[in-house]
Amino acid sequence: MSWLLIIGGNSEIGFAAAKRFASNGFNIHLASRNMEQLHLKKEIVEKSFNVKCKVSNLDVYDLASIKNFVDQSEINPKIILVTAGFLENPEKSYEKIIKINYLNLIEIIESLILKSVNKDILSSIIGVSSIAGEIGKKKNNIYSSSKAGFSNYLEGLRQRLYQENINVITIKPGYVKTKMIKNLSLPKILVSTPEKIGEIIYNSYKEKKAIVYAPYYWKLIMFIYKLVPELFFKHILKKNF
Repeated sequence: MSWLLIIGGNSEIGFAAAKRFASNGFNIHLASRNMEQLHLKKEIVEKSFNVKCKVSNLDVYDLASIKNFVDQSEINPKIILVTAGFLENPEKSYEKIIKINYLNLIEIIESLILKSVNKDILSSIIGVSSIAGEIGKKKNNIYSSSKAGFSNYLEGLRQRLYQENINVITIKPGYVKTKMIKNLSLPKILVSTPEKIGEIIYNSYKEKKAIVYAPYYWKLIMFIYKLVPELFFKHILKKNF
């Protein structure tokens, strides 16, 4: 069986995707900080889907932890899925936001590519970005800029790895019912579940997509959003979209 590596295996989206892939015969490798939670997820995956599940300690904020994880990883995944992220309200930890959502994710991905690309196993890299990266926002300004950077990186990576037959997919979810938005008041119609995003991730992999808005209607919403003059957001709109 092929392996799916999930960077951010304790995230709601990461675990939802893990179950979706496991239900289709993939072995799962979950990497995150909280090993106690990872072991609980490992038990669920193995008992529910009759596949193998490996767990590894990885602190995305810590470069030493990233190096240790890459050096010690013995499994060459067919798919690398990156779902790690950090949102803060109000934003104070600028460095942490940038590192967890952008800078250190590049370090992980590039290190794993160097380790895997010559073994002809790695076929897909999937990065979960956000619609927040589509346009600058006065609220969550640092977060949105880090997501914009990550989306841009994935776009360039897709071009770089095309000749290696490695498909790079950018997933851009809208609002998802996770702990990251638990304190936000949002229209229920615009809030998806982690399970829905997990399904979209799996289908995007199967269909070899490039850029995917999750769910699809966010593509139209963001198209309209970008047509609105910046002056409107600076002087008229009181709440952040």
